[in-house]
Amino acid sequence: MFRSIRWRLPLTYAAIALIAALALGAVLLITLRDYYAREEAAYLRSNARAIGSQLVESLSRAAPPAVLQSQLDNFAFLSQVQLRVLNATGEVVAASSITSTVDILVAPTFFTGFPAQPDPRMVIFVGGAMSGSTGIRVPLPYEPPVPPPPPSSMVTFTTEIVDGRPLSQTRALVVSSSPFGFAFDAAIAVEPRRSDQQVREPLIAESGQLLGYLEVFDGPAYGSDIVDSVAQGWLMAGSVAVIVAAVVGWFISRRLTQPVLALTAVTQRMAAGDLAPRAQVASRDEFGALARSFNDMADRMETTIVTLRHFIADAAHELHTPLTALQTDLELSAAEPDSARRAALIAQAQQQSVRLRELADNLLDLSRVEASGAQRVQTPLNLNALLRDLSEPYASQADQAGLTLLLDLPPEPIEIRGDPAQLSRAIGNLIDNAIKFTPEGGTVTLELRRDGDQIELCVADTGIGIPADDLPLLFSRFHRGRNAAAYPGSGLGLAIVKAIVEAHGGQVTAQTLAQGARFCLRWPSLPRREDVIY
Repeated sequence: MFRSIRWRLPLTYAAIALIAALALGAVLLITLRDYYAREEAAYLRSNARAIGSQLVESLSRAAPPAVLQSQLDNFAFLSQVQLRVLNATGEVVAASSITSTVDILVAPTFFTGFPAQPDPRMVIFVGGAMSGSTGIRVPLPYEPPVPPPPPSSMVTFTTEIVDGRPLSQTRALVVSSSPFGFAFDAAIAVEPRRSDQQVREPLIAESGQLLGYLEVFDGPAYGSDIVDSVAQGWLMAGSVAVIVAAVVGWFISRRLTQPVLALTAVTQRMAAGDLAPRAQVASRDEFGALARSFNDMADRMETTIVTLRHFIADAAHELHTPLTALQTDLELSAAEPDSARRAALIAQAQQQSVRLRELADNLLDLSRVEASGAQRVQTPLNLNALLRDLSEPYASQADQAGLTLLLDLPPEPIEIRGDPAQLSRAIGNLIDNAIKFTPEGGTVTLELRRDGDQIELCVADTGIGIPADDLPLLFSRFHRGRNAAAYPGSGLGLAIVKAIVEAHGGQVTAQTLAQGARFCLRWPSLPRREDVIY
């Protein structure tokens, strides 16, 4: 099944789609992951520089460990990272203890030093808000008199009492941390993914002394959910693309293979011996051109095979007669006691053998002409000179037969492109027939002239002529006119003439005159020498 193009094509489409989807998805995911990794590293570096500048002051003043720990916890909470302070020798001095998710309370308060222009400040209670513990406060420029709130998700508390009346009253909000900020009024803890990158920032005092190092790690993993969503979408889109490509490939393969299957069916029928079928492909693409070429080839092949069958049948018939006569003459001569009669029979047998040899030679010549076609037609040929040279031996033959051979040539040279030997054979056959079928006292005329863009060479005689019924079959193999039975010949001479002329891109015609016949050969003319621009 998979050896058929109808299956290989959709599988190829699917494979191409799969490779393209894999390459695109891999590049996309790598690009996204690299981008977010750079963002994670930049986030850690910026926080490390900012937090490190604050810790340098505490380390320079030798702040107590509790203060340093409080600072680390607050900075770790605000930046959503883990912090670790190391001394100059690499030993851990303090580390943040904030977990990845923290529930907090956020409460605004007002400092009333100037009642007309209250200064809003923010107090953040970290950790334990939901559990009731005290929590950690973010350091501010002052210590607001705010007691720890009770364990409630929404807490109302008073920030300051003036003249027995509360100056302001606020409500605390429950907040849950996330990689990108905080979710207000949230009771469900978020468990974000953390980055595996780490940054170490040296802590250097103003004097240039190395106080230690700040390590920042376990930061938020930027874009992890986006990358996962892109990966899932890529898998779904890639799967759909592969399936669609396979379906499209299947329909295309069916469309492409239909004309091929039609051609295959026709060739199988022709291989079985039926020469009539033809490819029924109406498209104008390459398959349509192939089908038309195949039909042309089938037409020519059918014509060739039919002609060959007729040729074999005719050749067998034509060979059978002289062979039978030859065998009869030889048998009679062998049994003939009279020497004179035996010599006559042997002479007849020799004539039959000559006829057989001529028939075989004509068959070979015709097959060579049809096989070579116009492949040998390469040489520019002067027909004036060819006819002069060719008429000399036939002039002597005509004179011996009591005929007059006339040559009518134009003054300017006429040229065509052709094979001299083949054209001499074709013209010679026409002259030989004209001399053979013209009685004593007659005339044979050779005429060459230019007729527009055509060259016409005619051989006319005053002989026995051609019966009208024989004209359509005159150039067929082994065909002889009804009035030519008494003359020697094989019926192949005119077939050879037609094959040679058509191989040279010309045509041959015959017509009956009031007395005799006229055969004309026509070819496209070459430009005159005076018309050629050099």
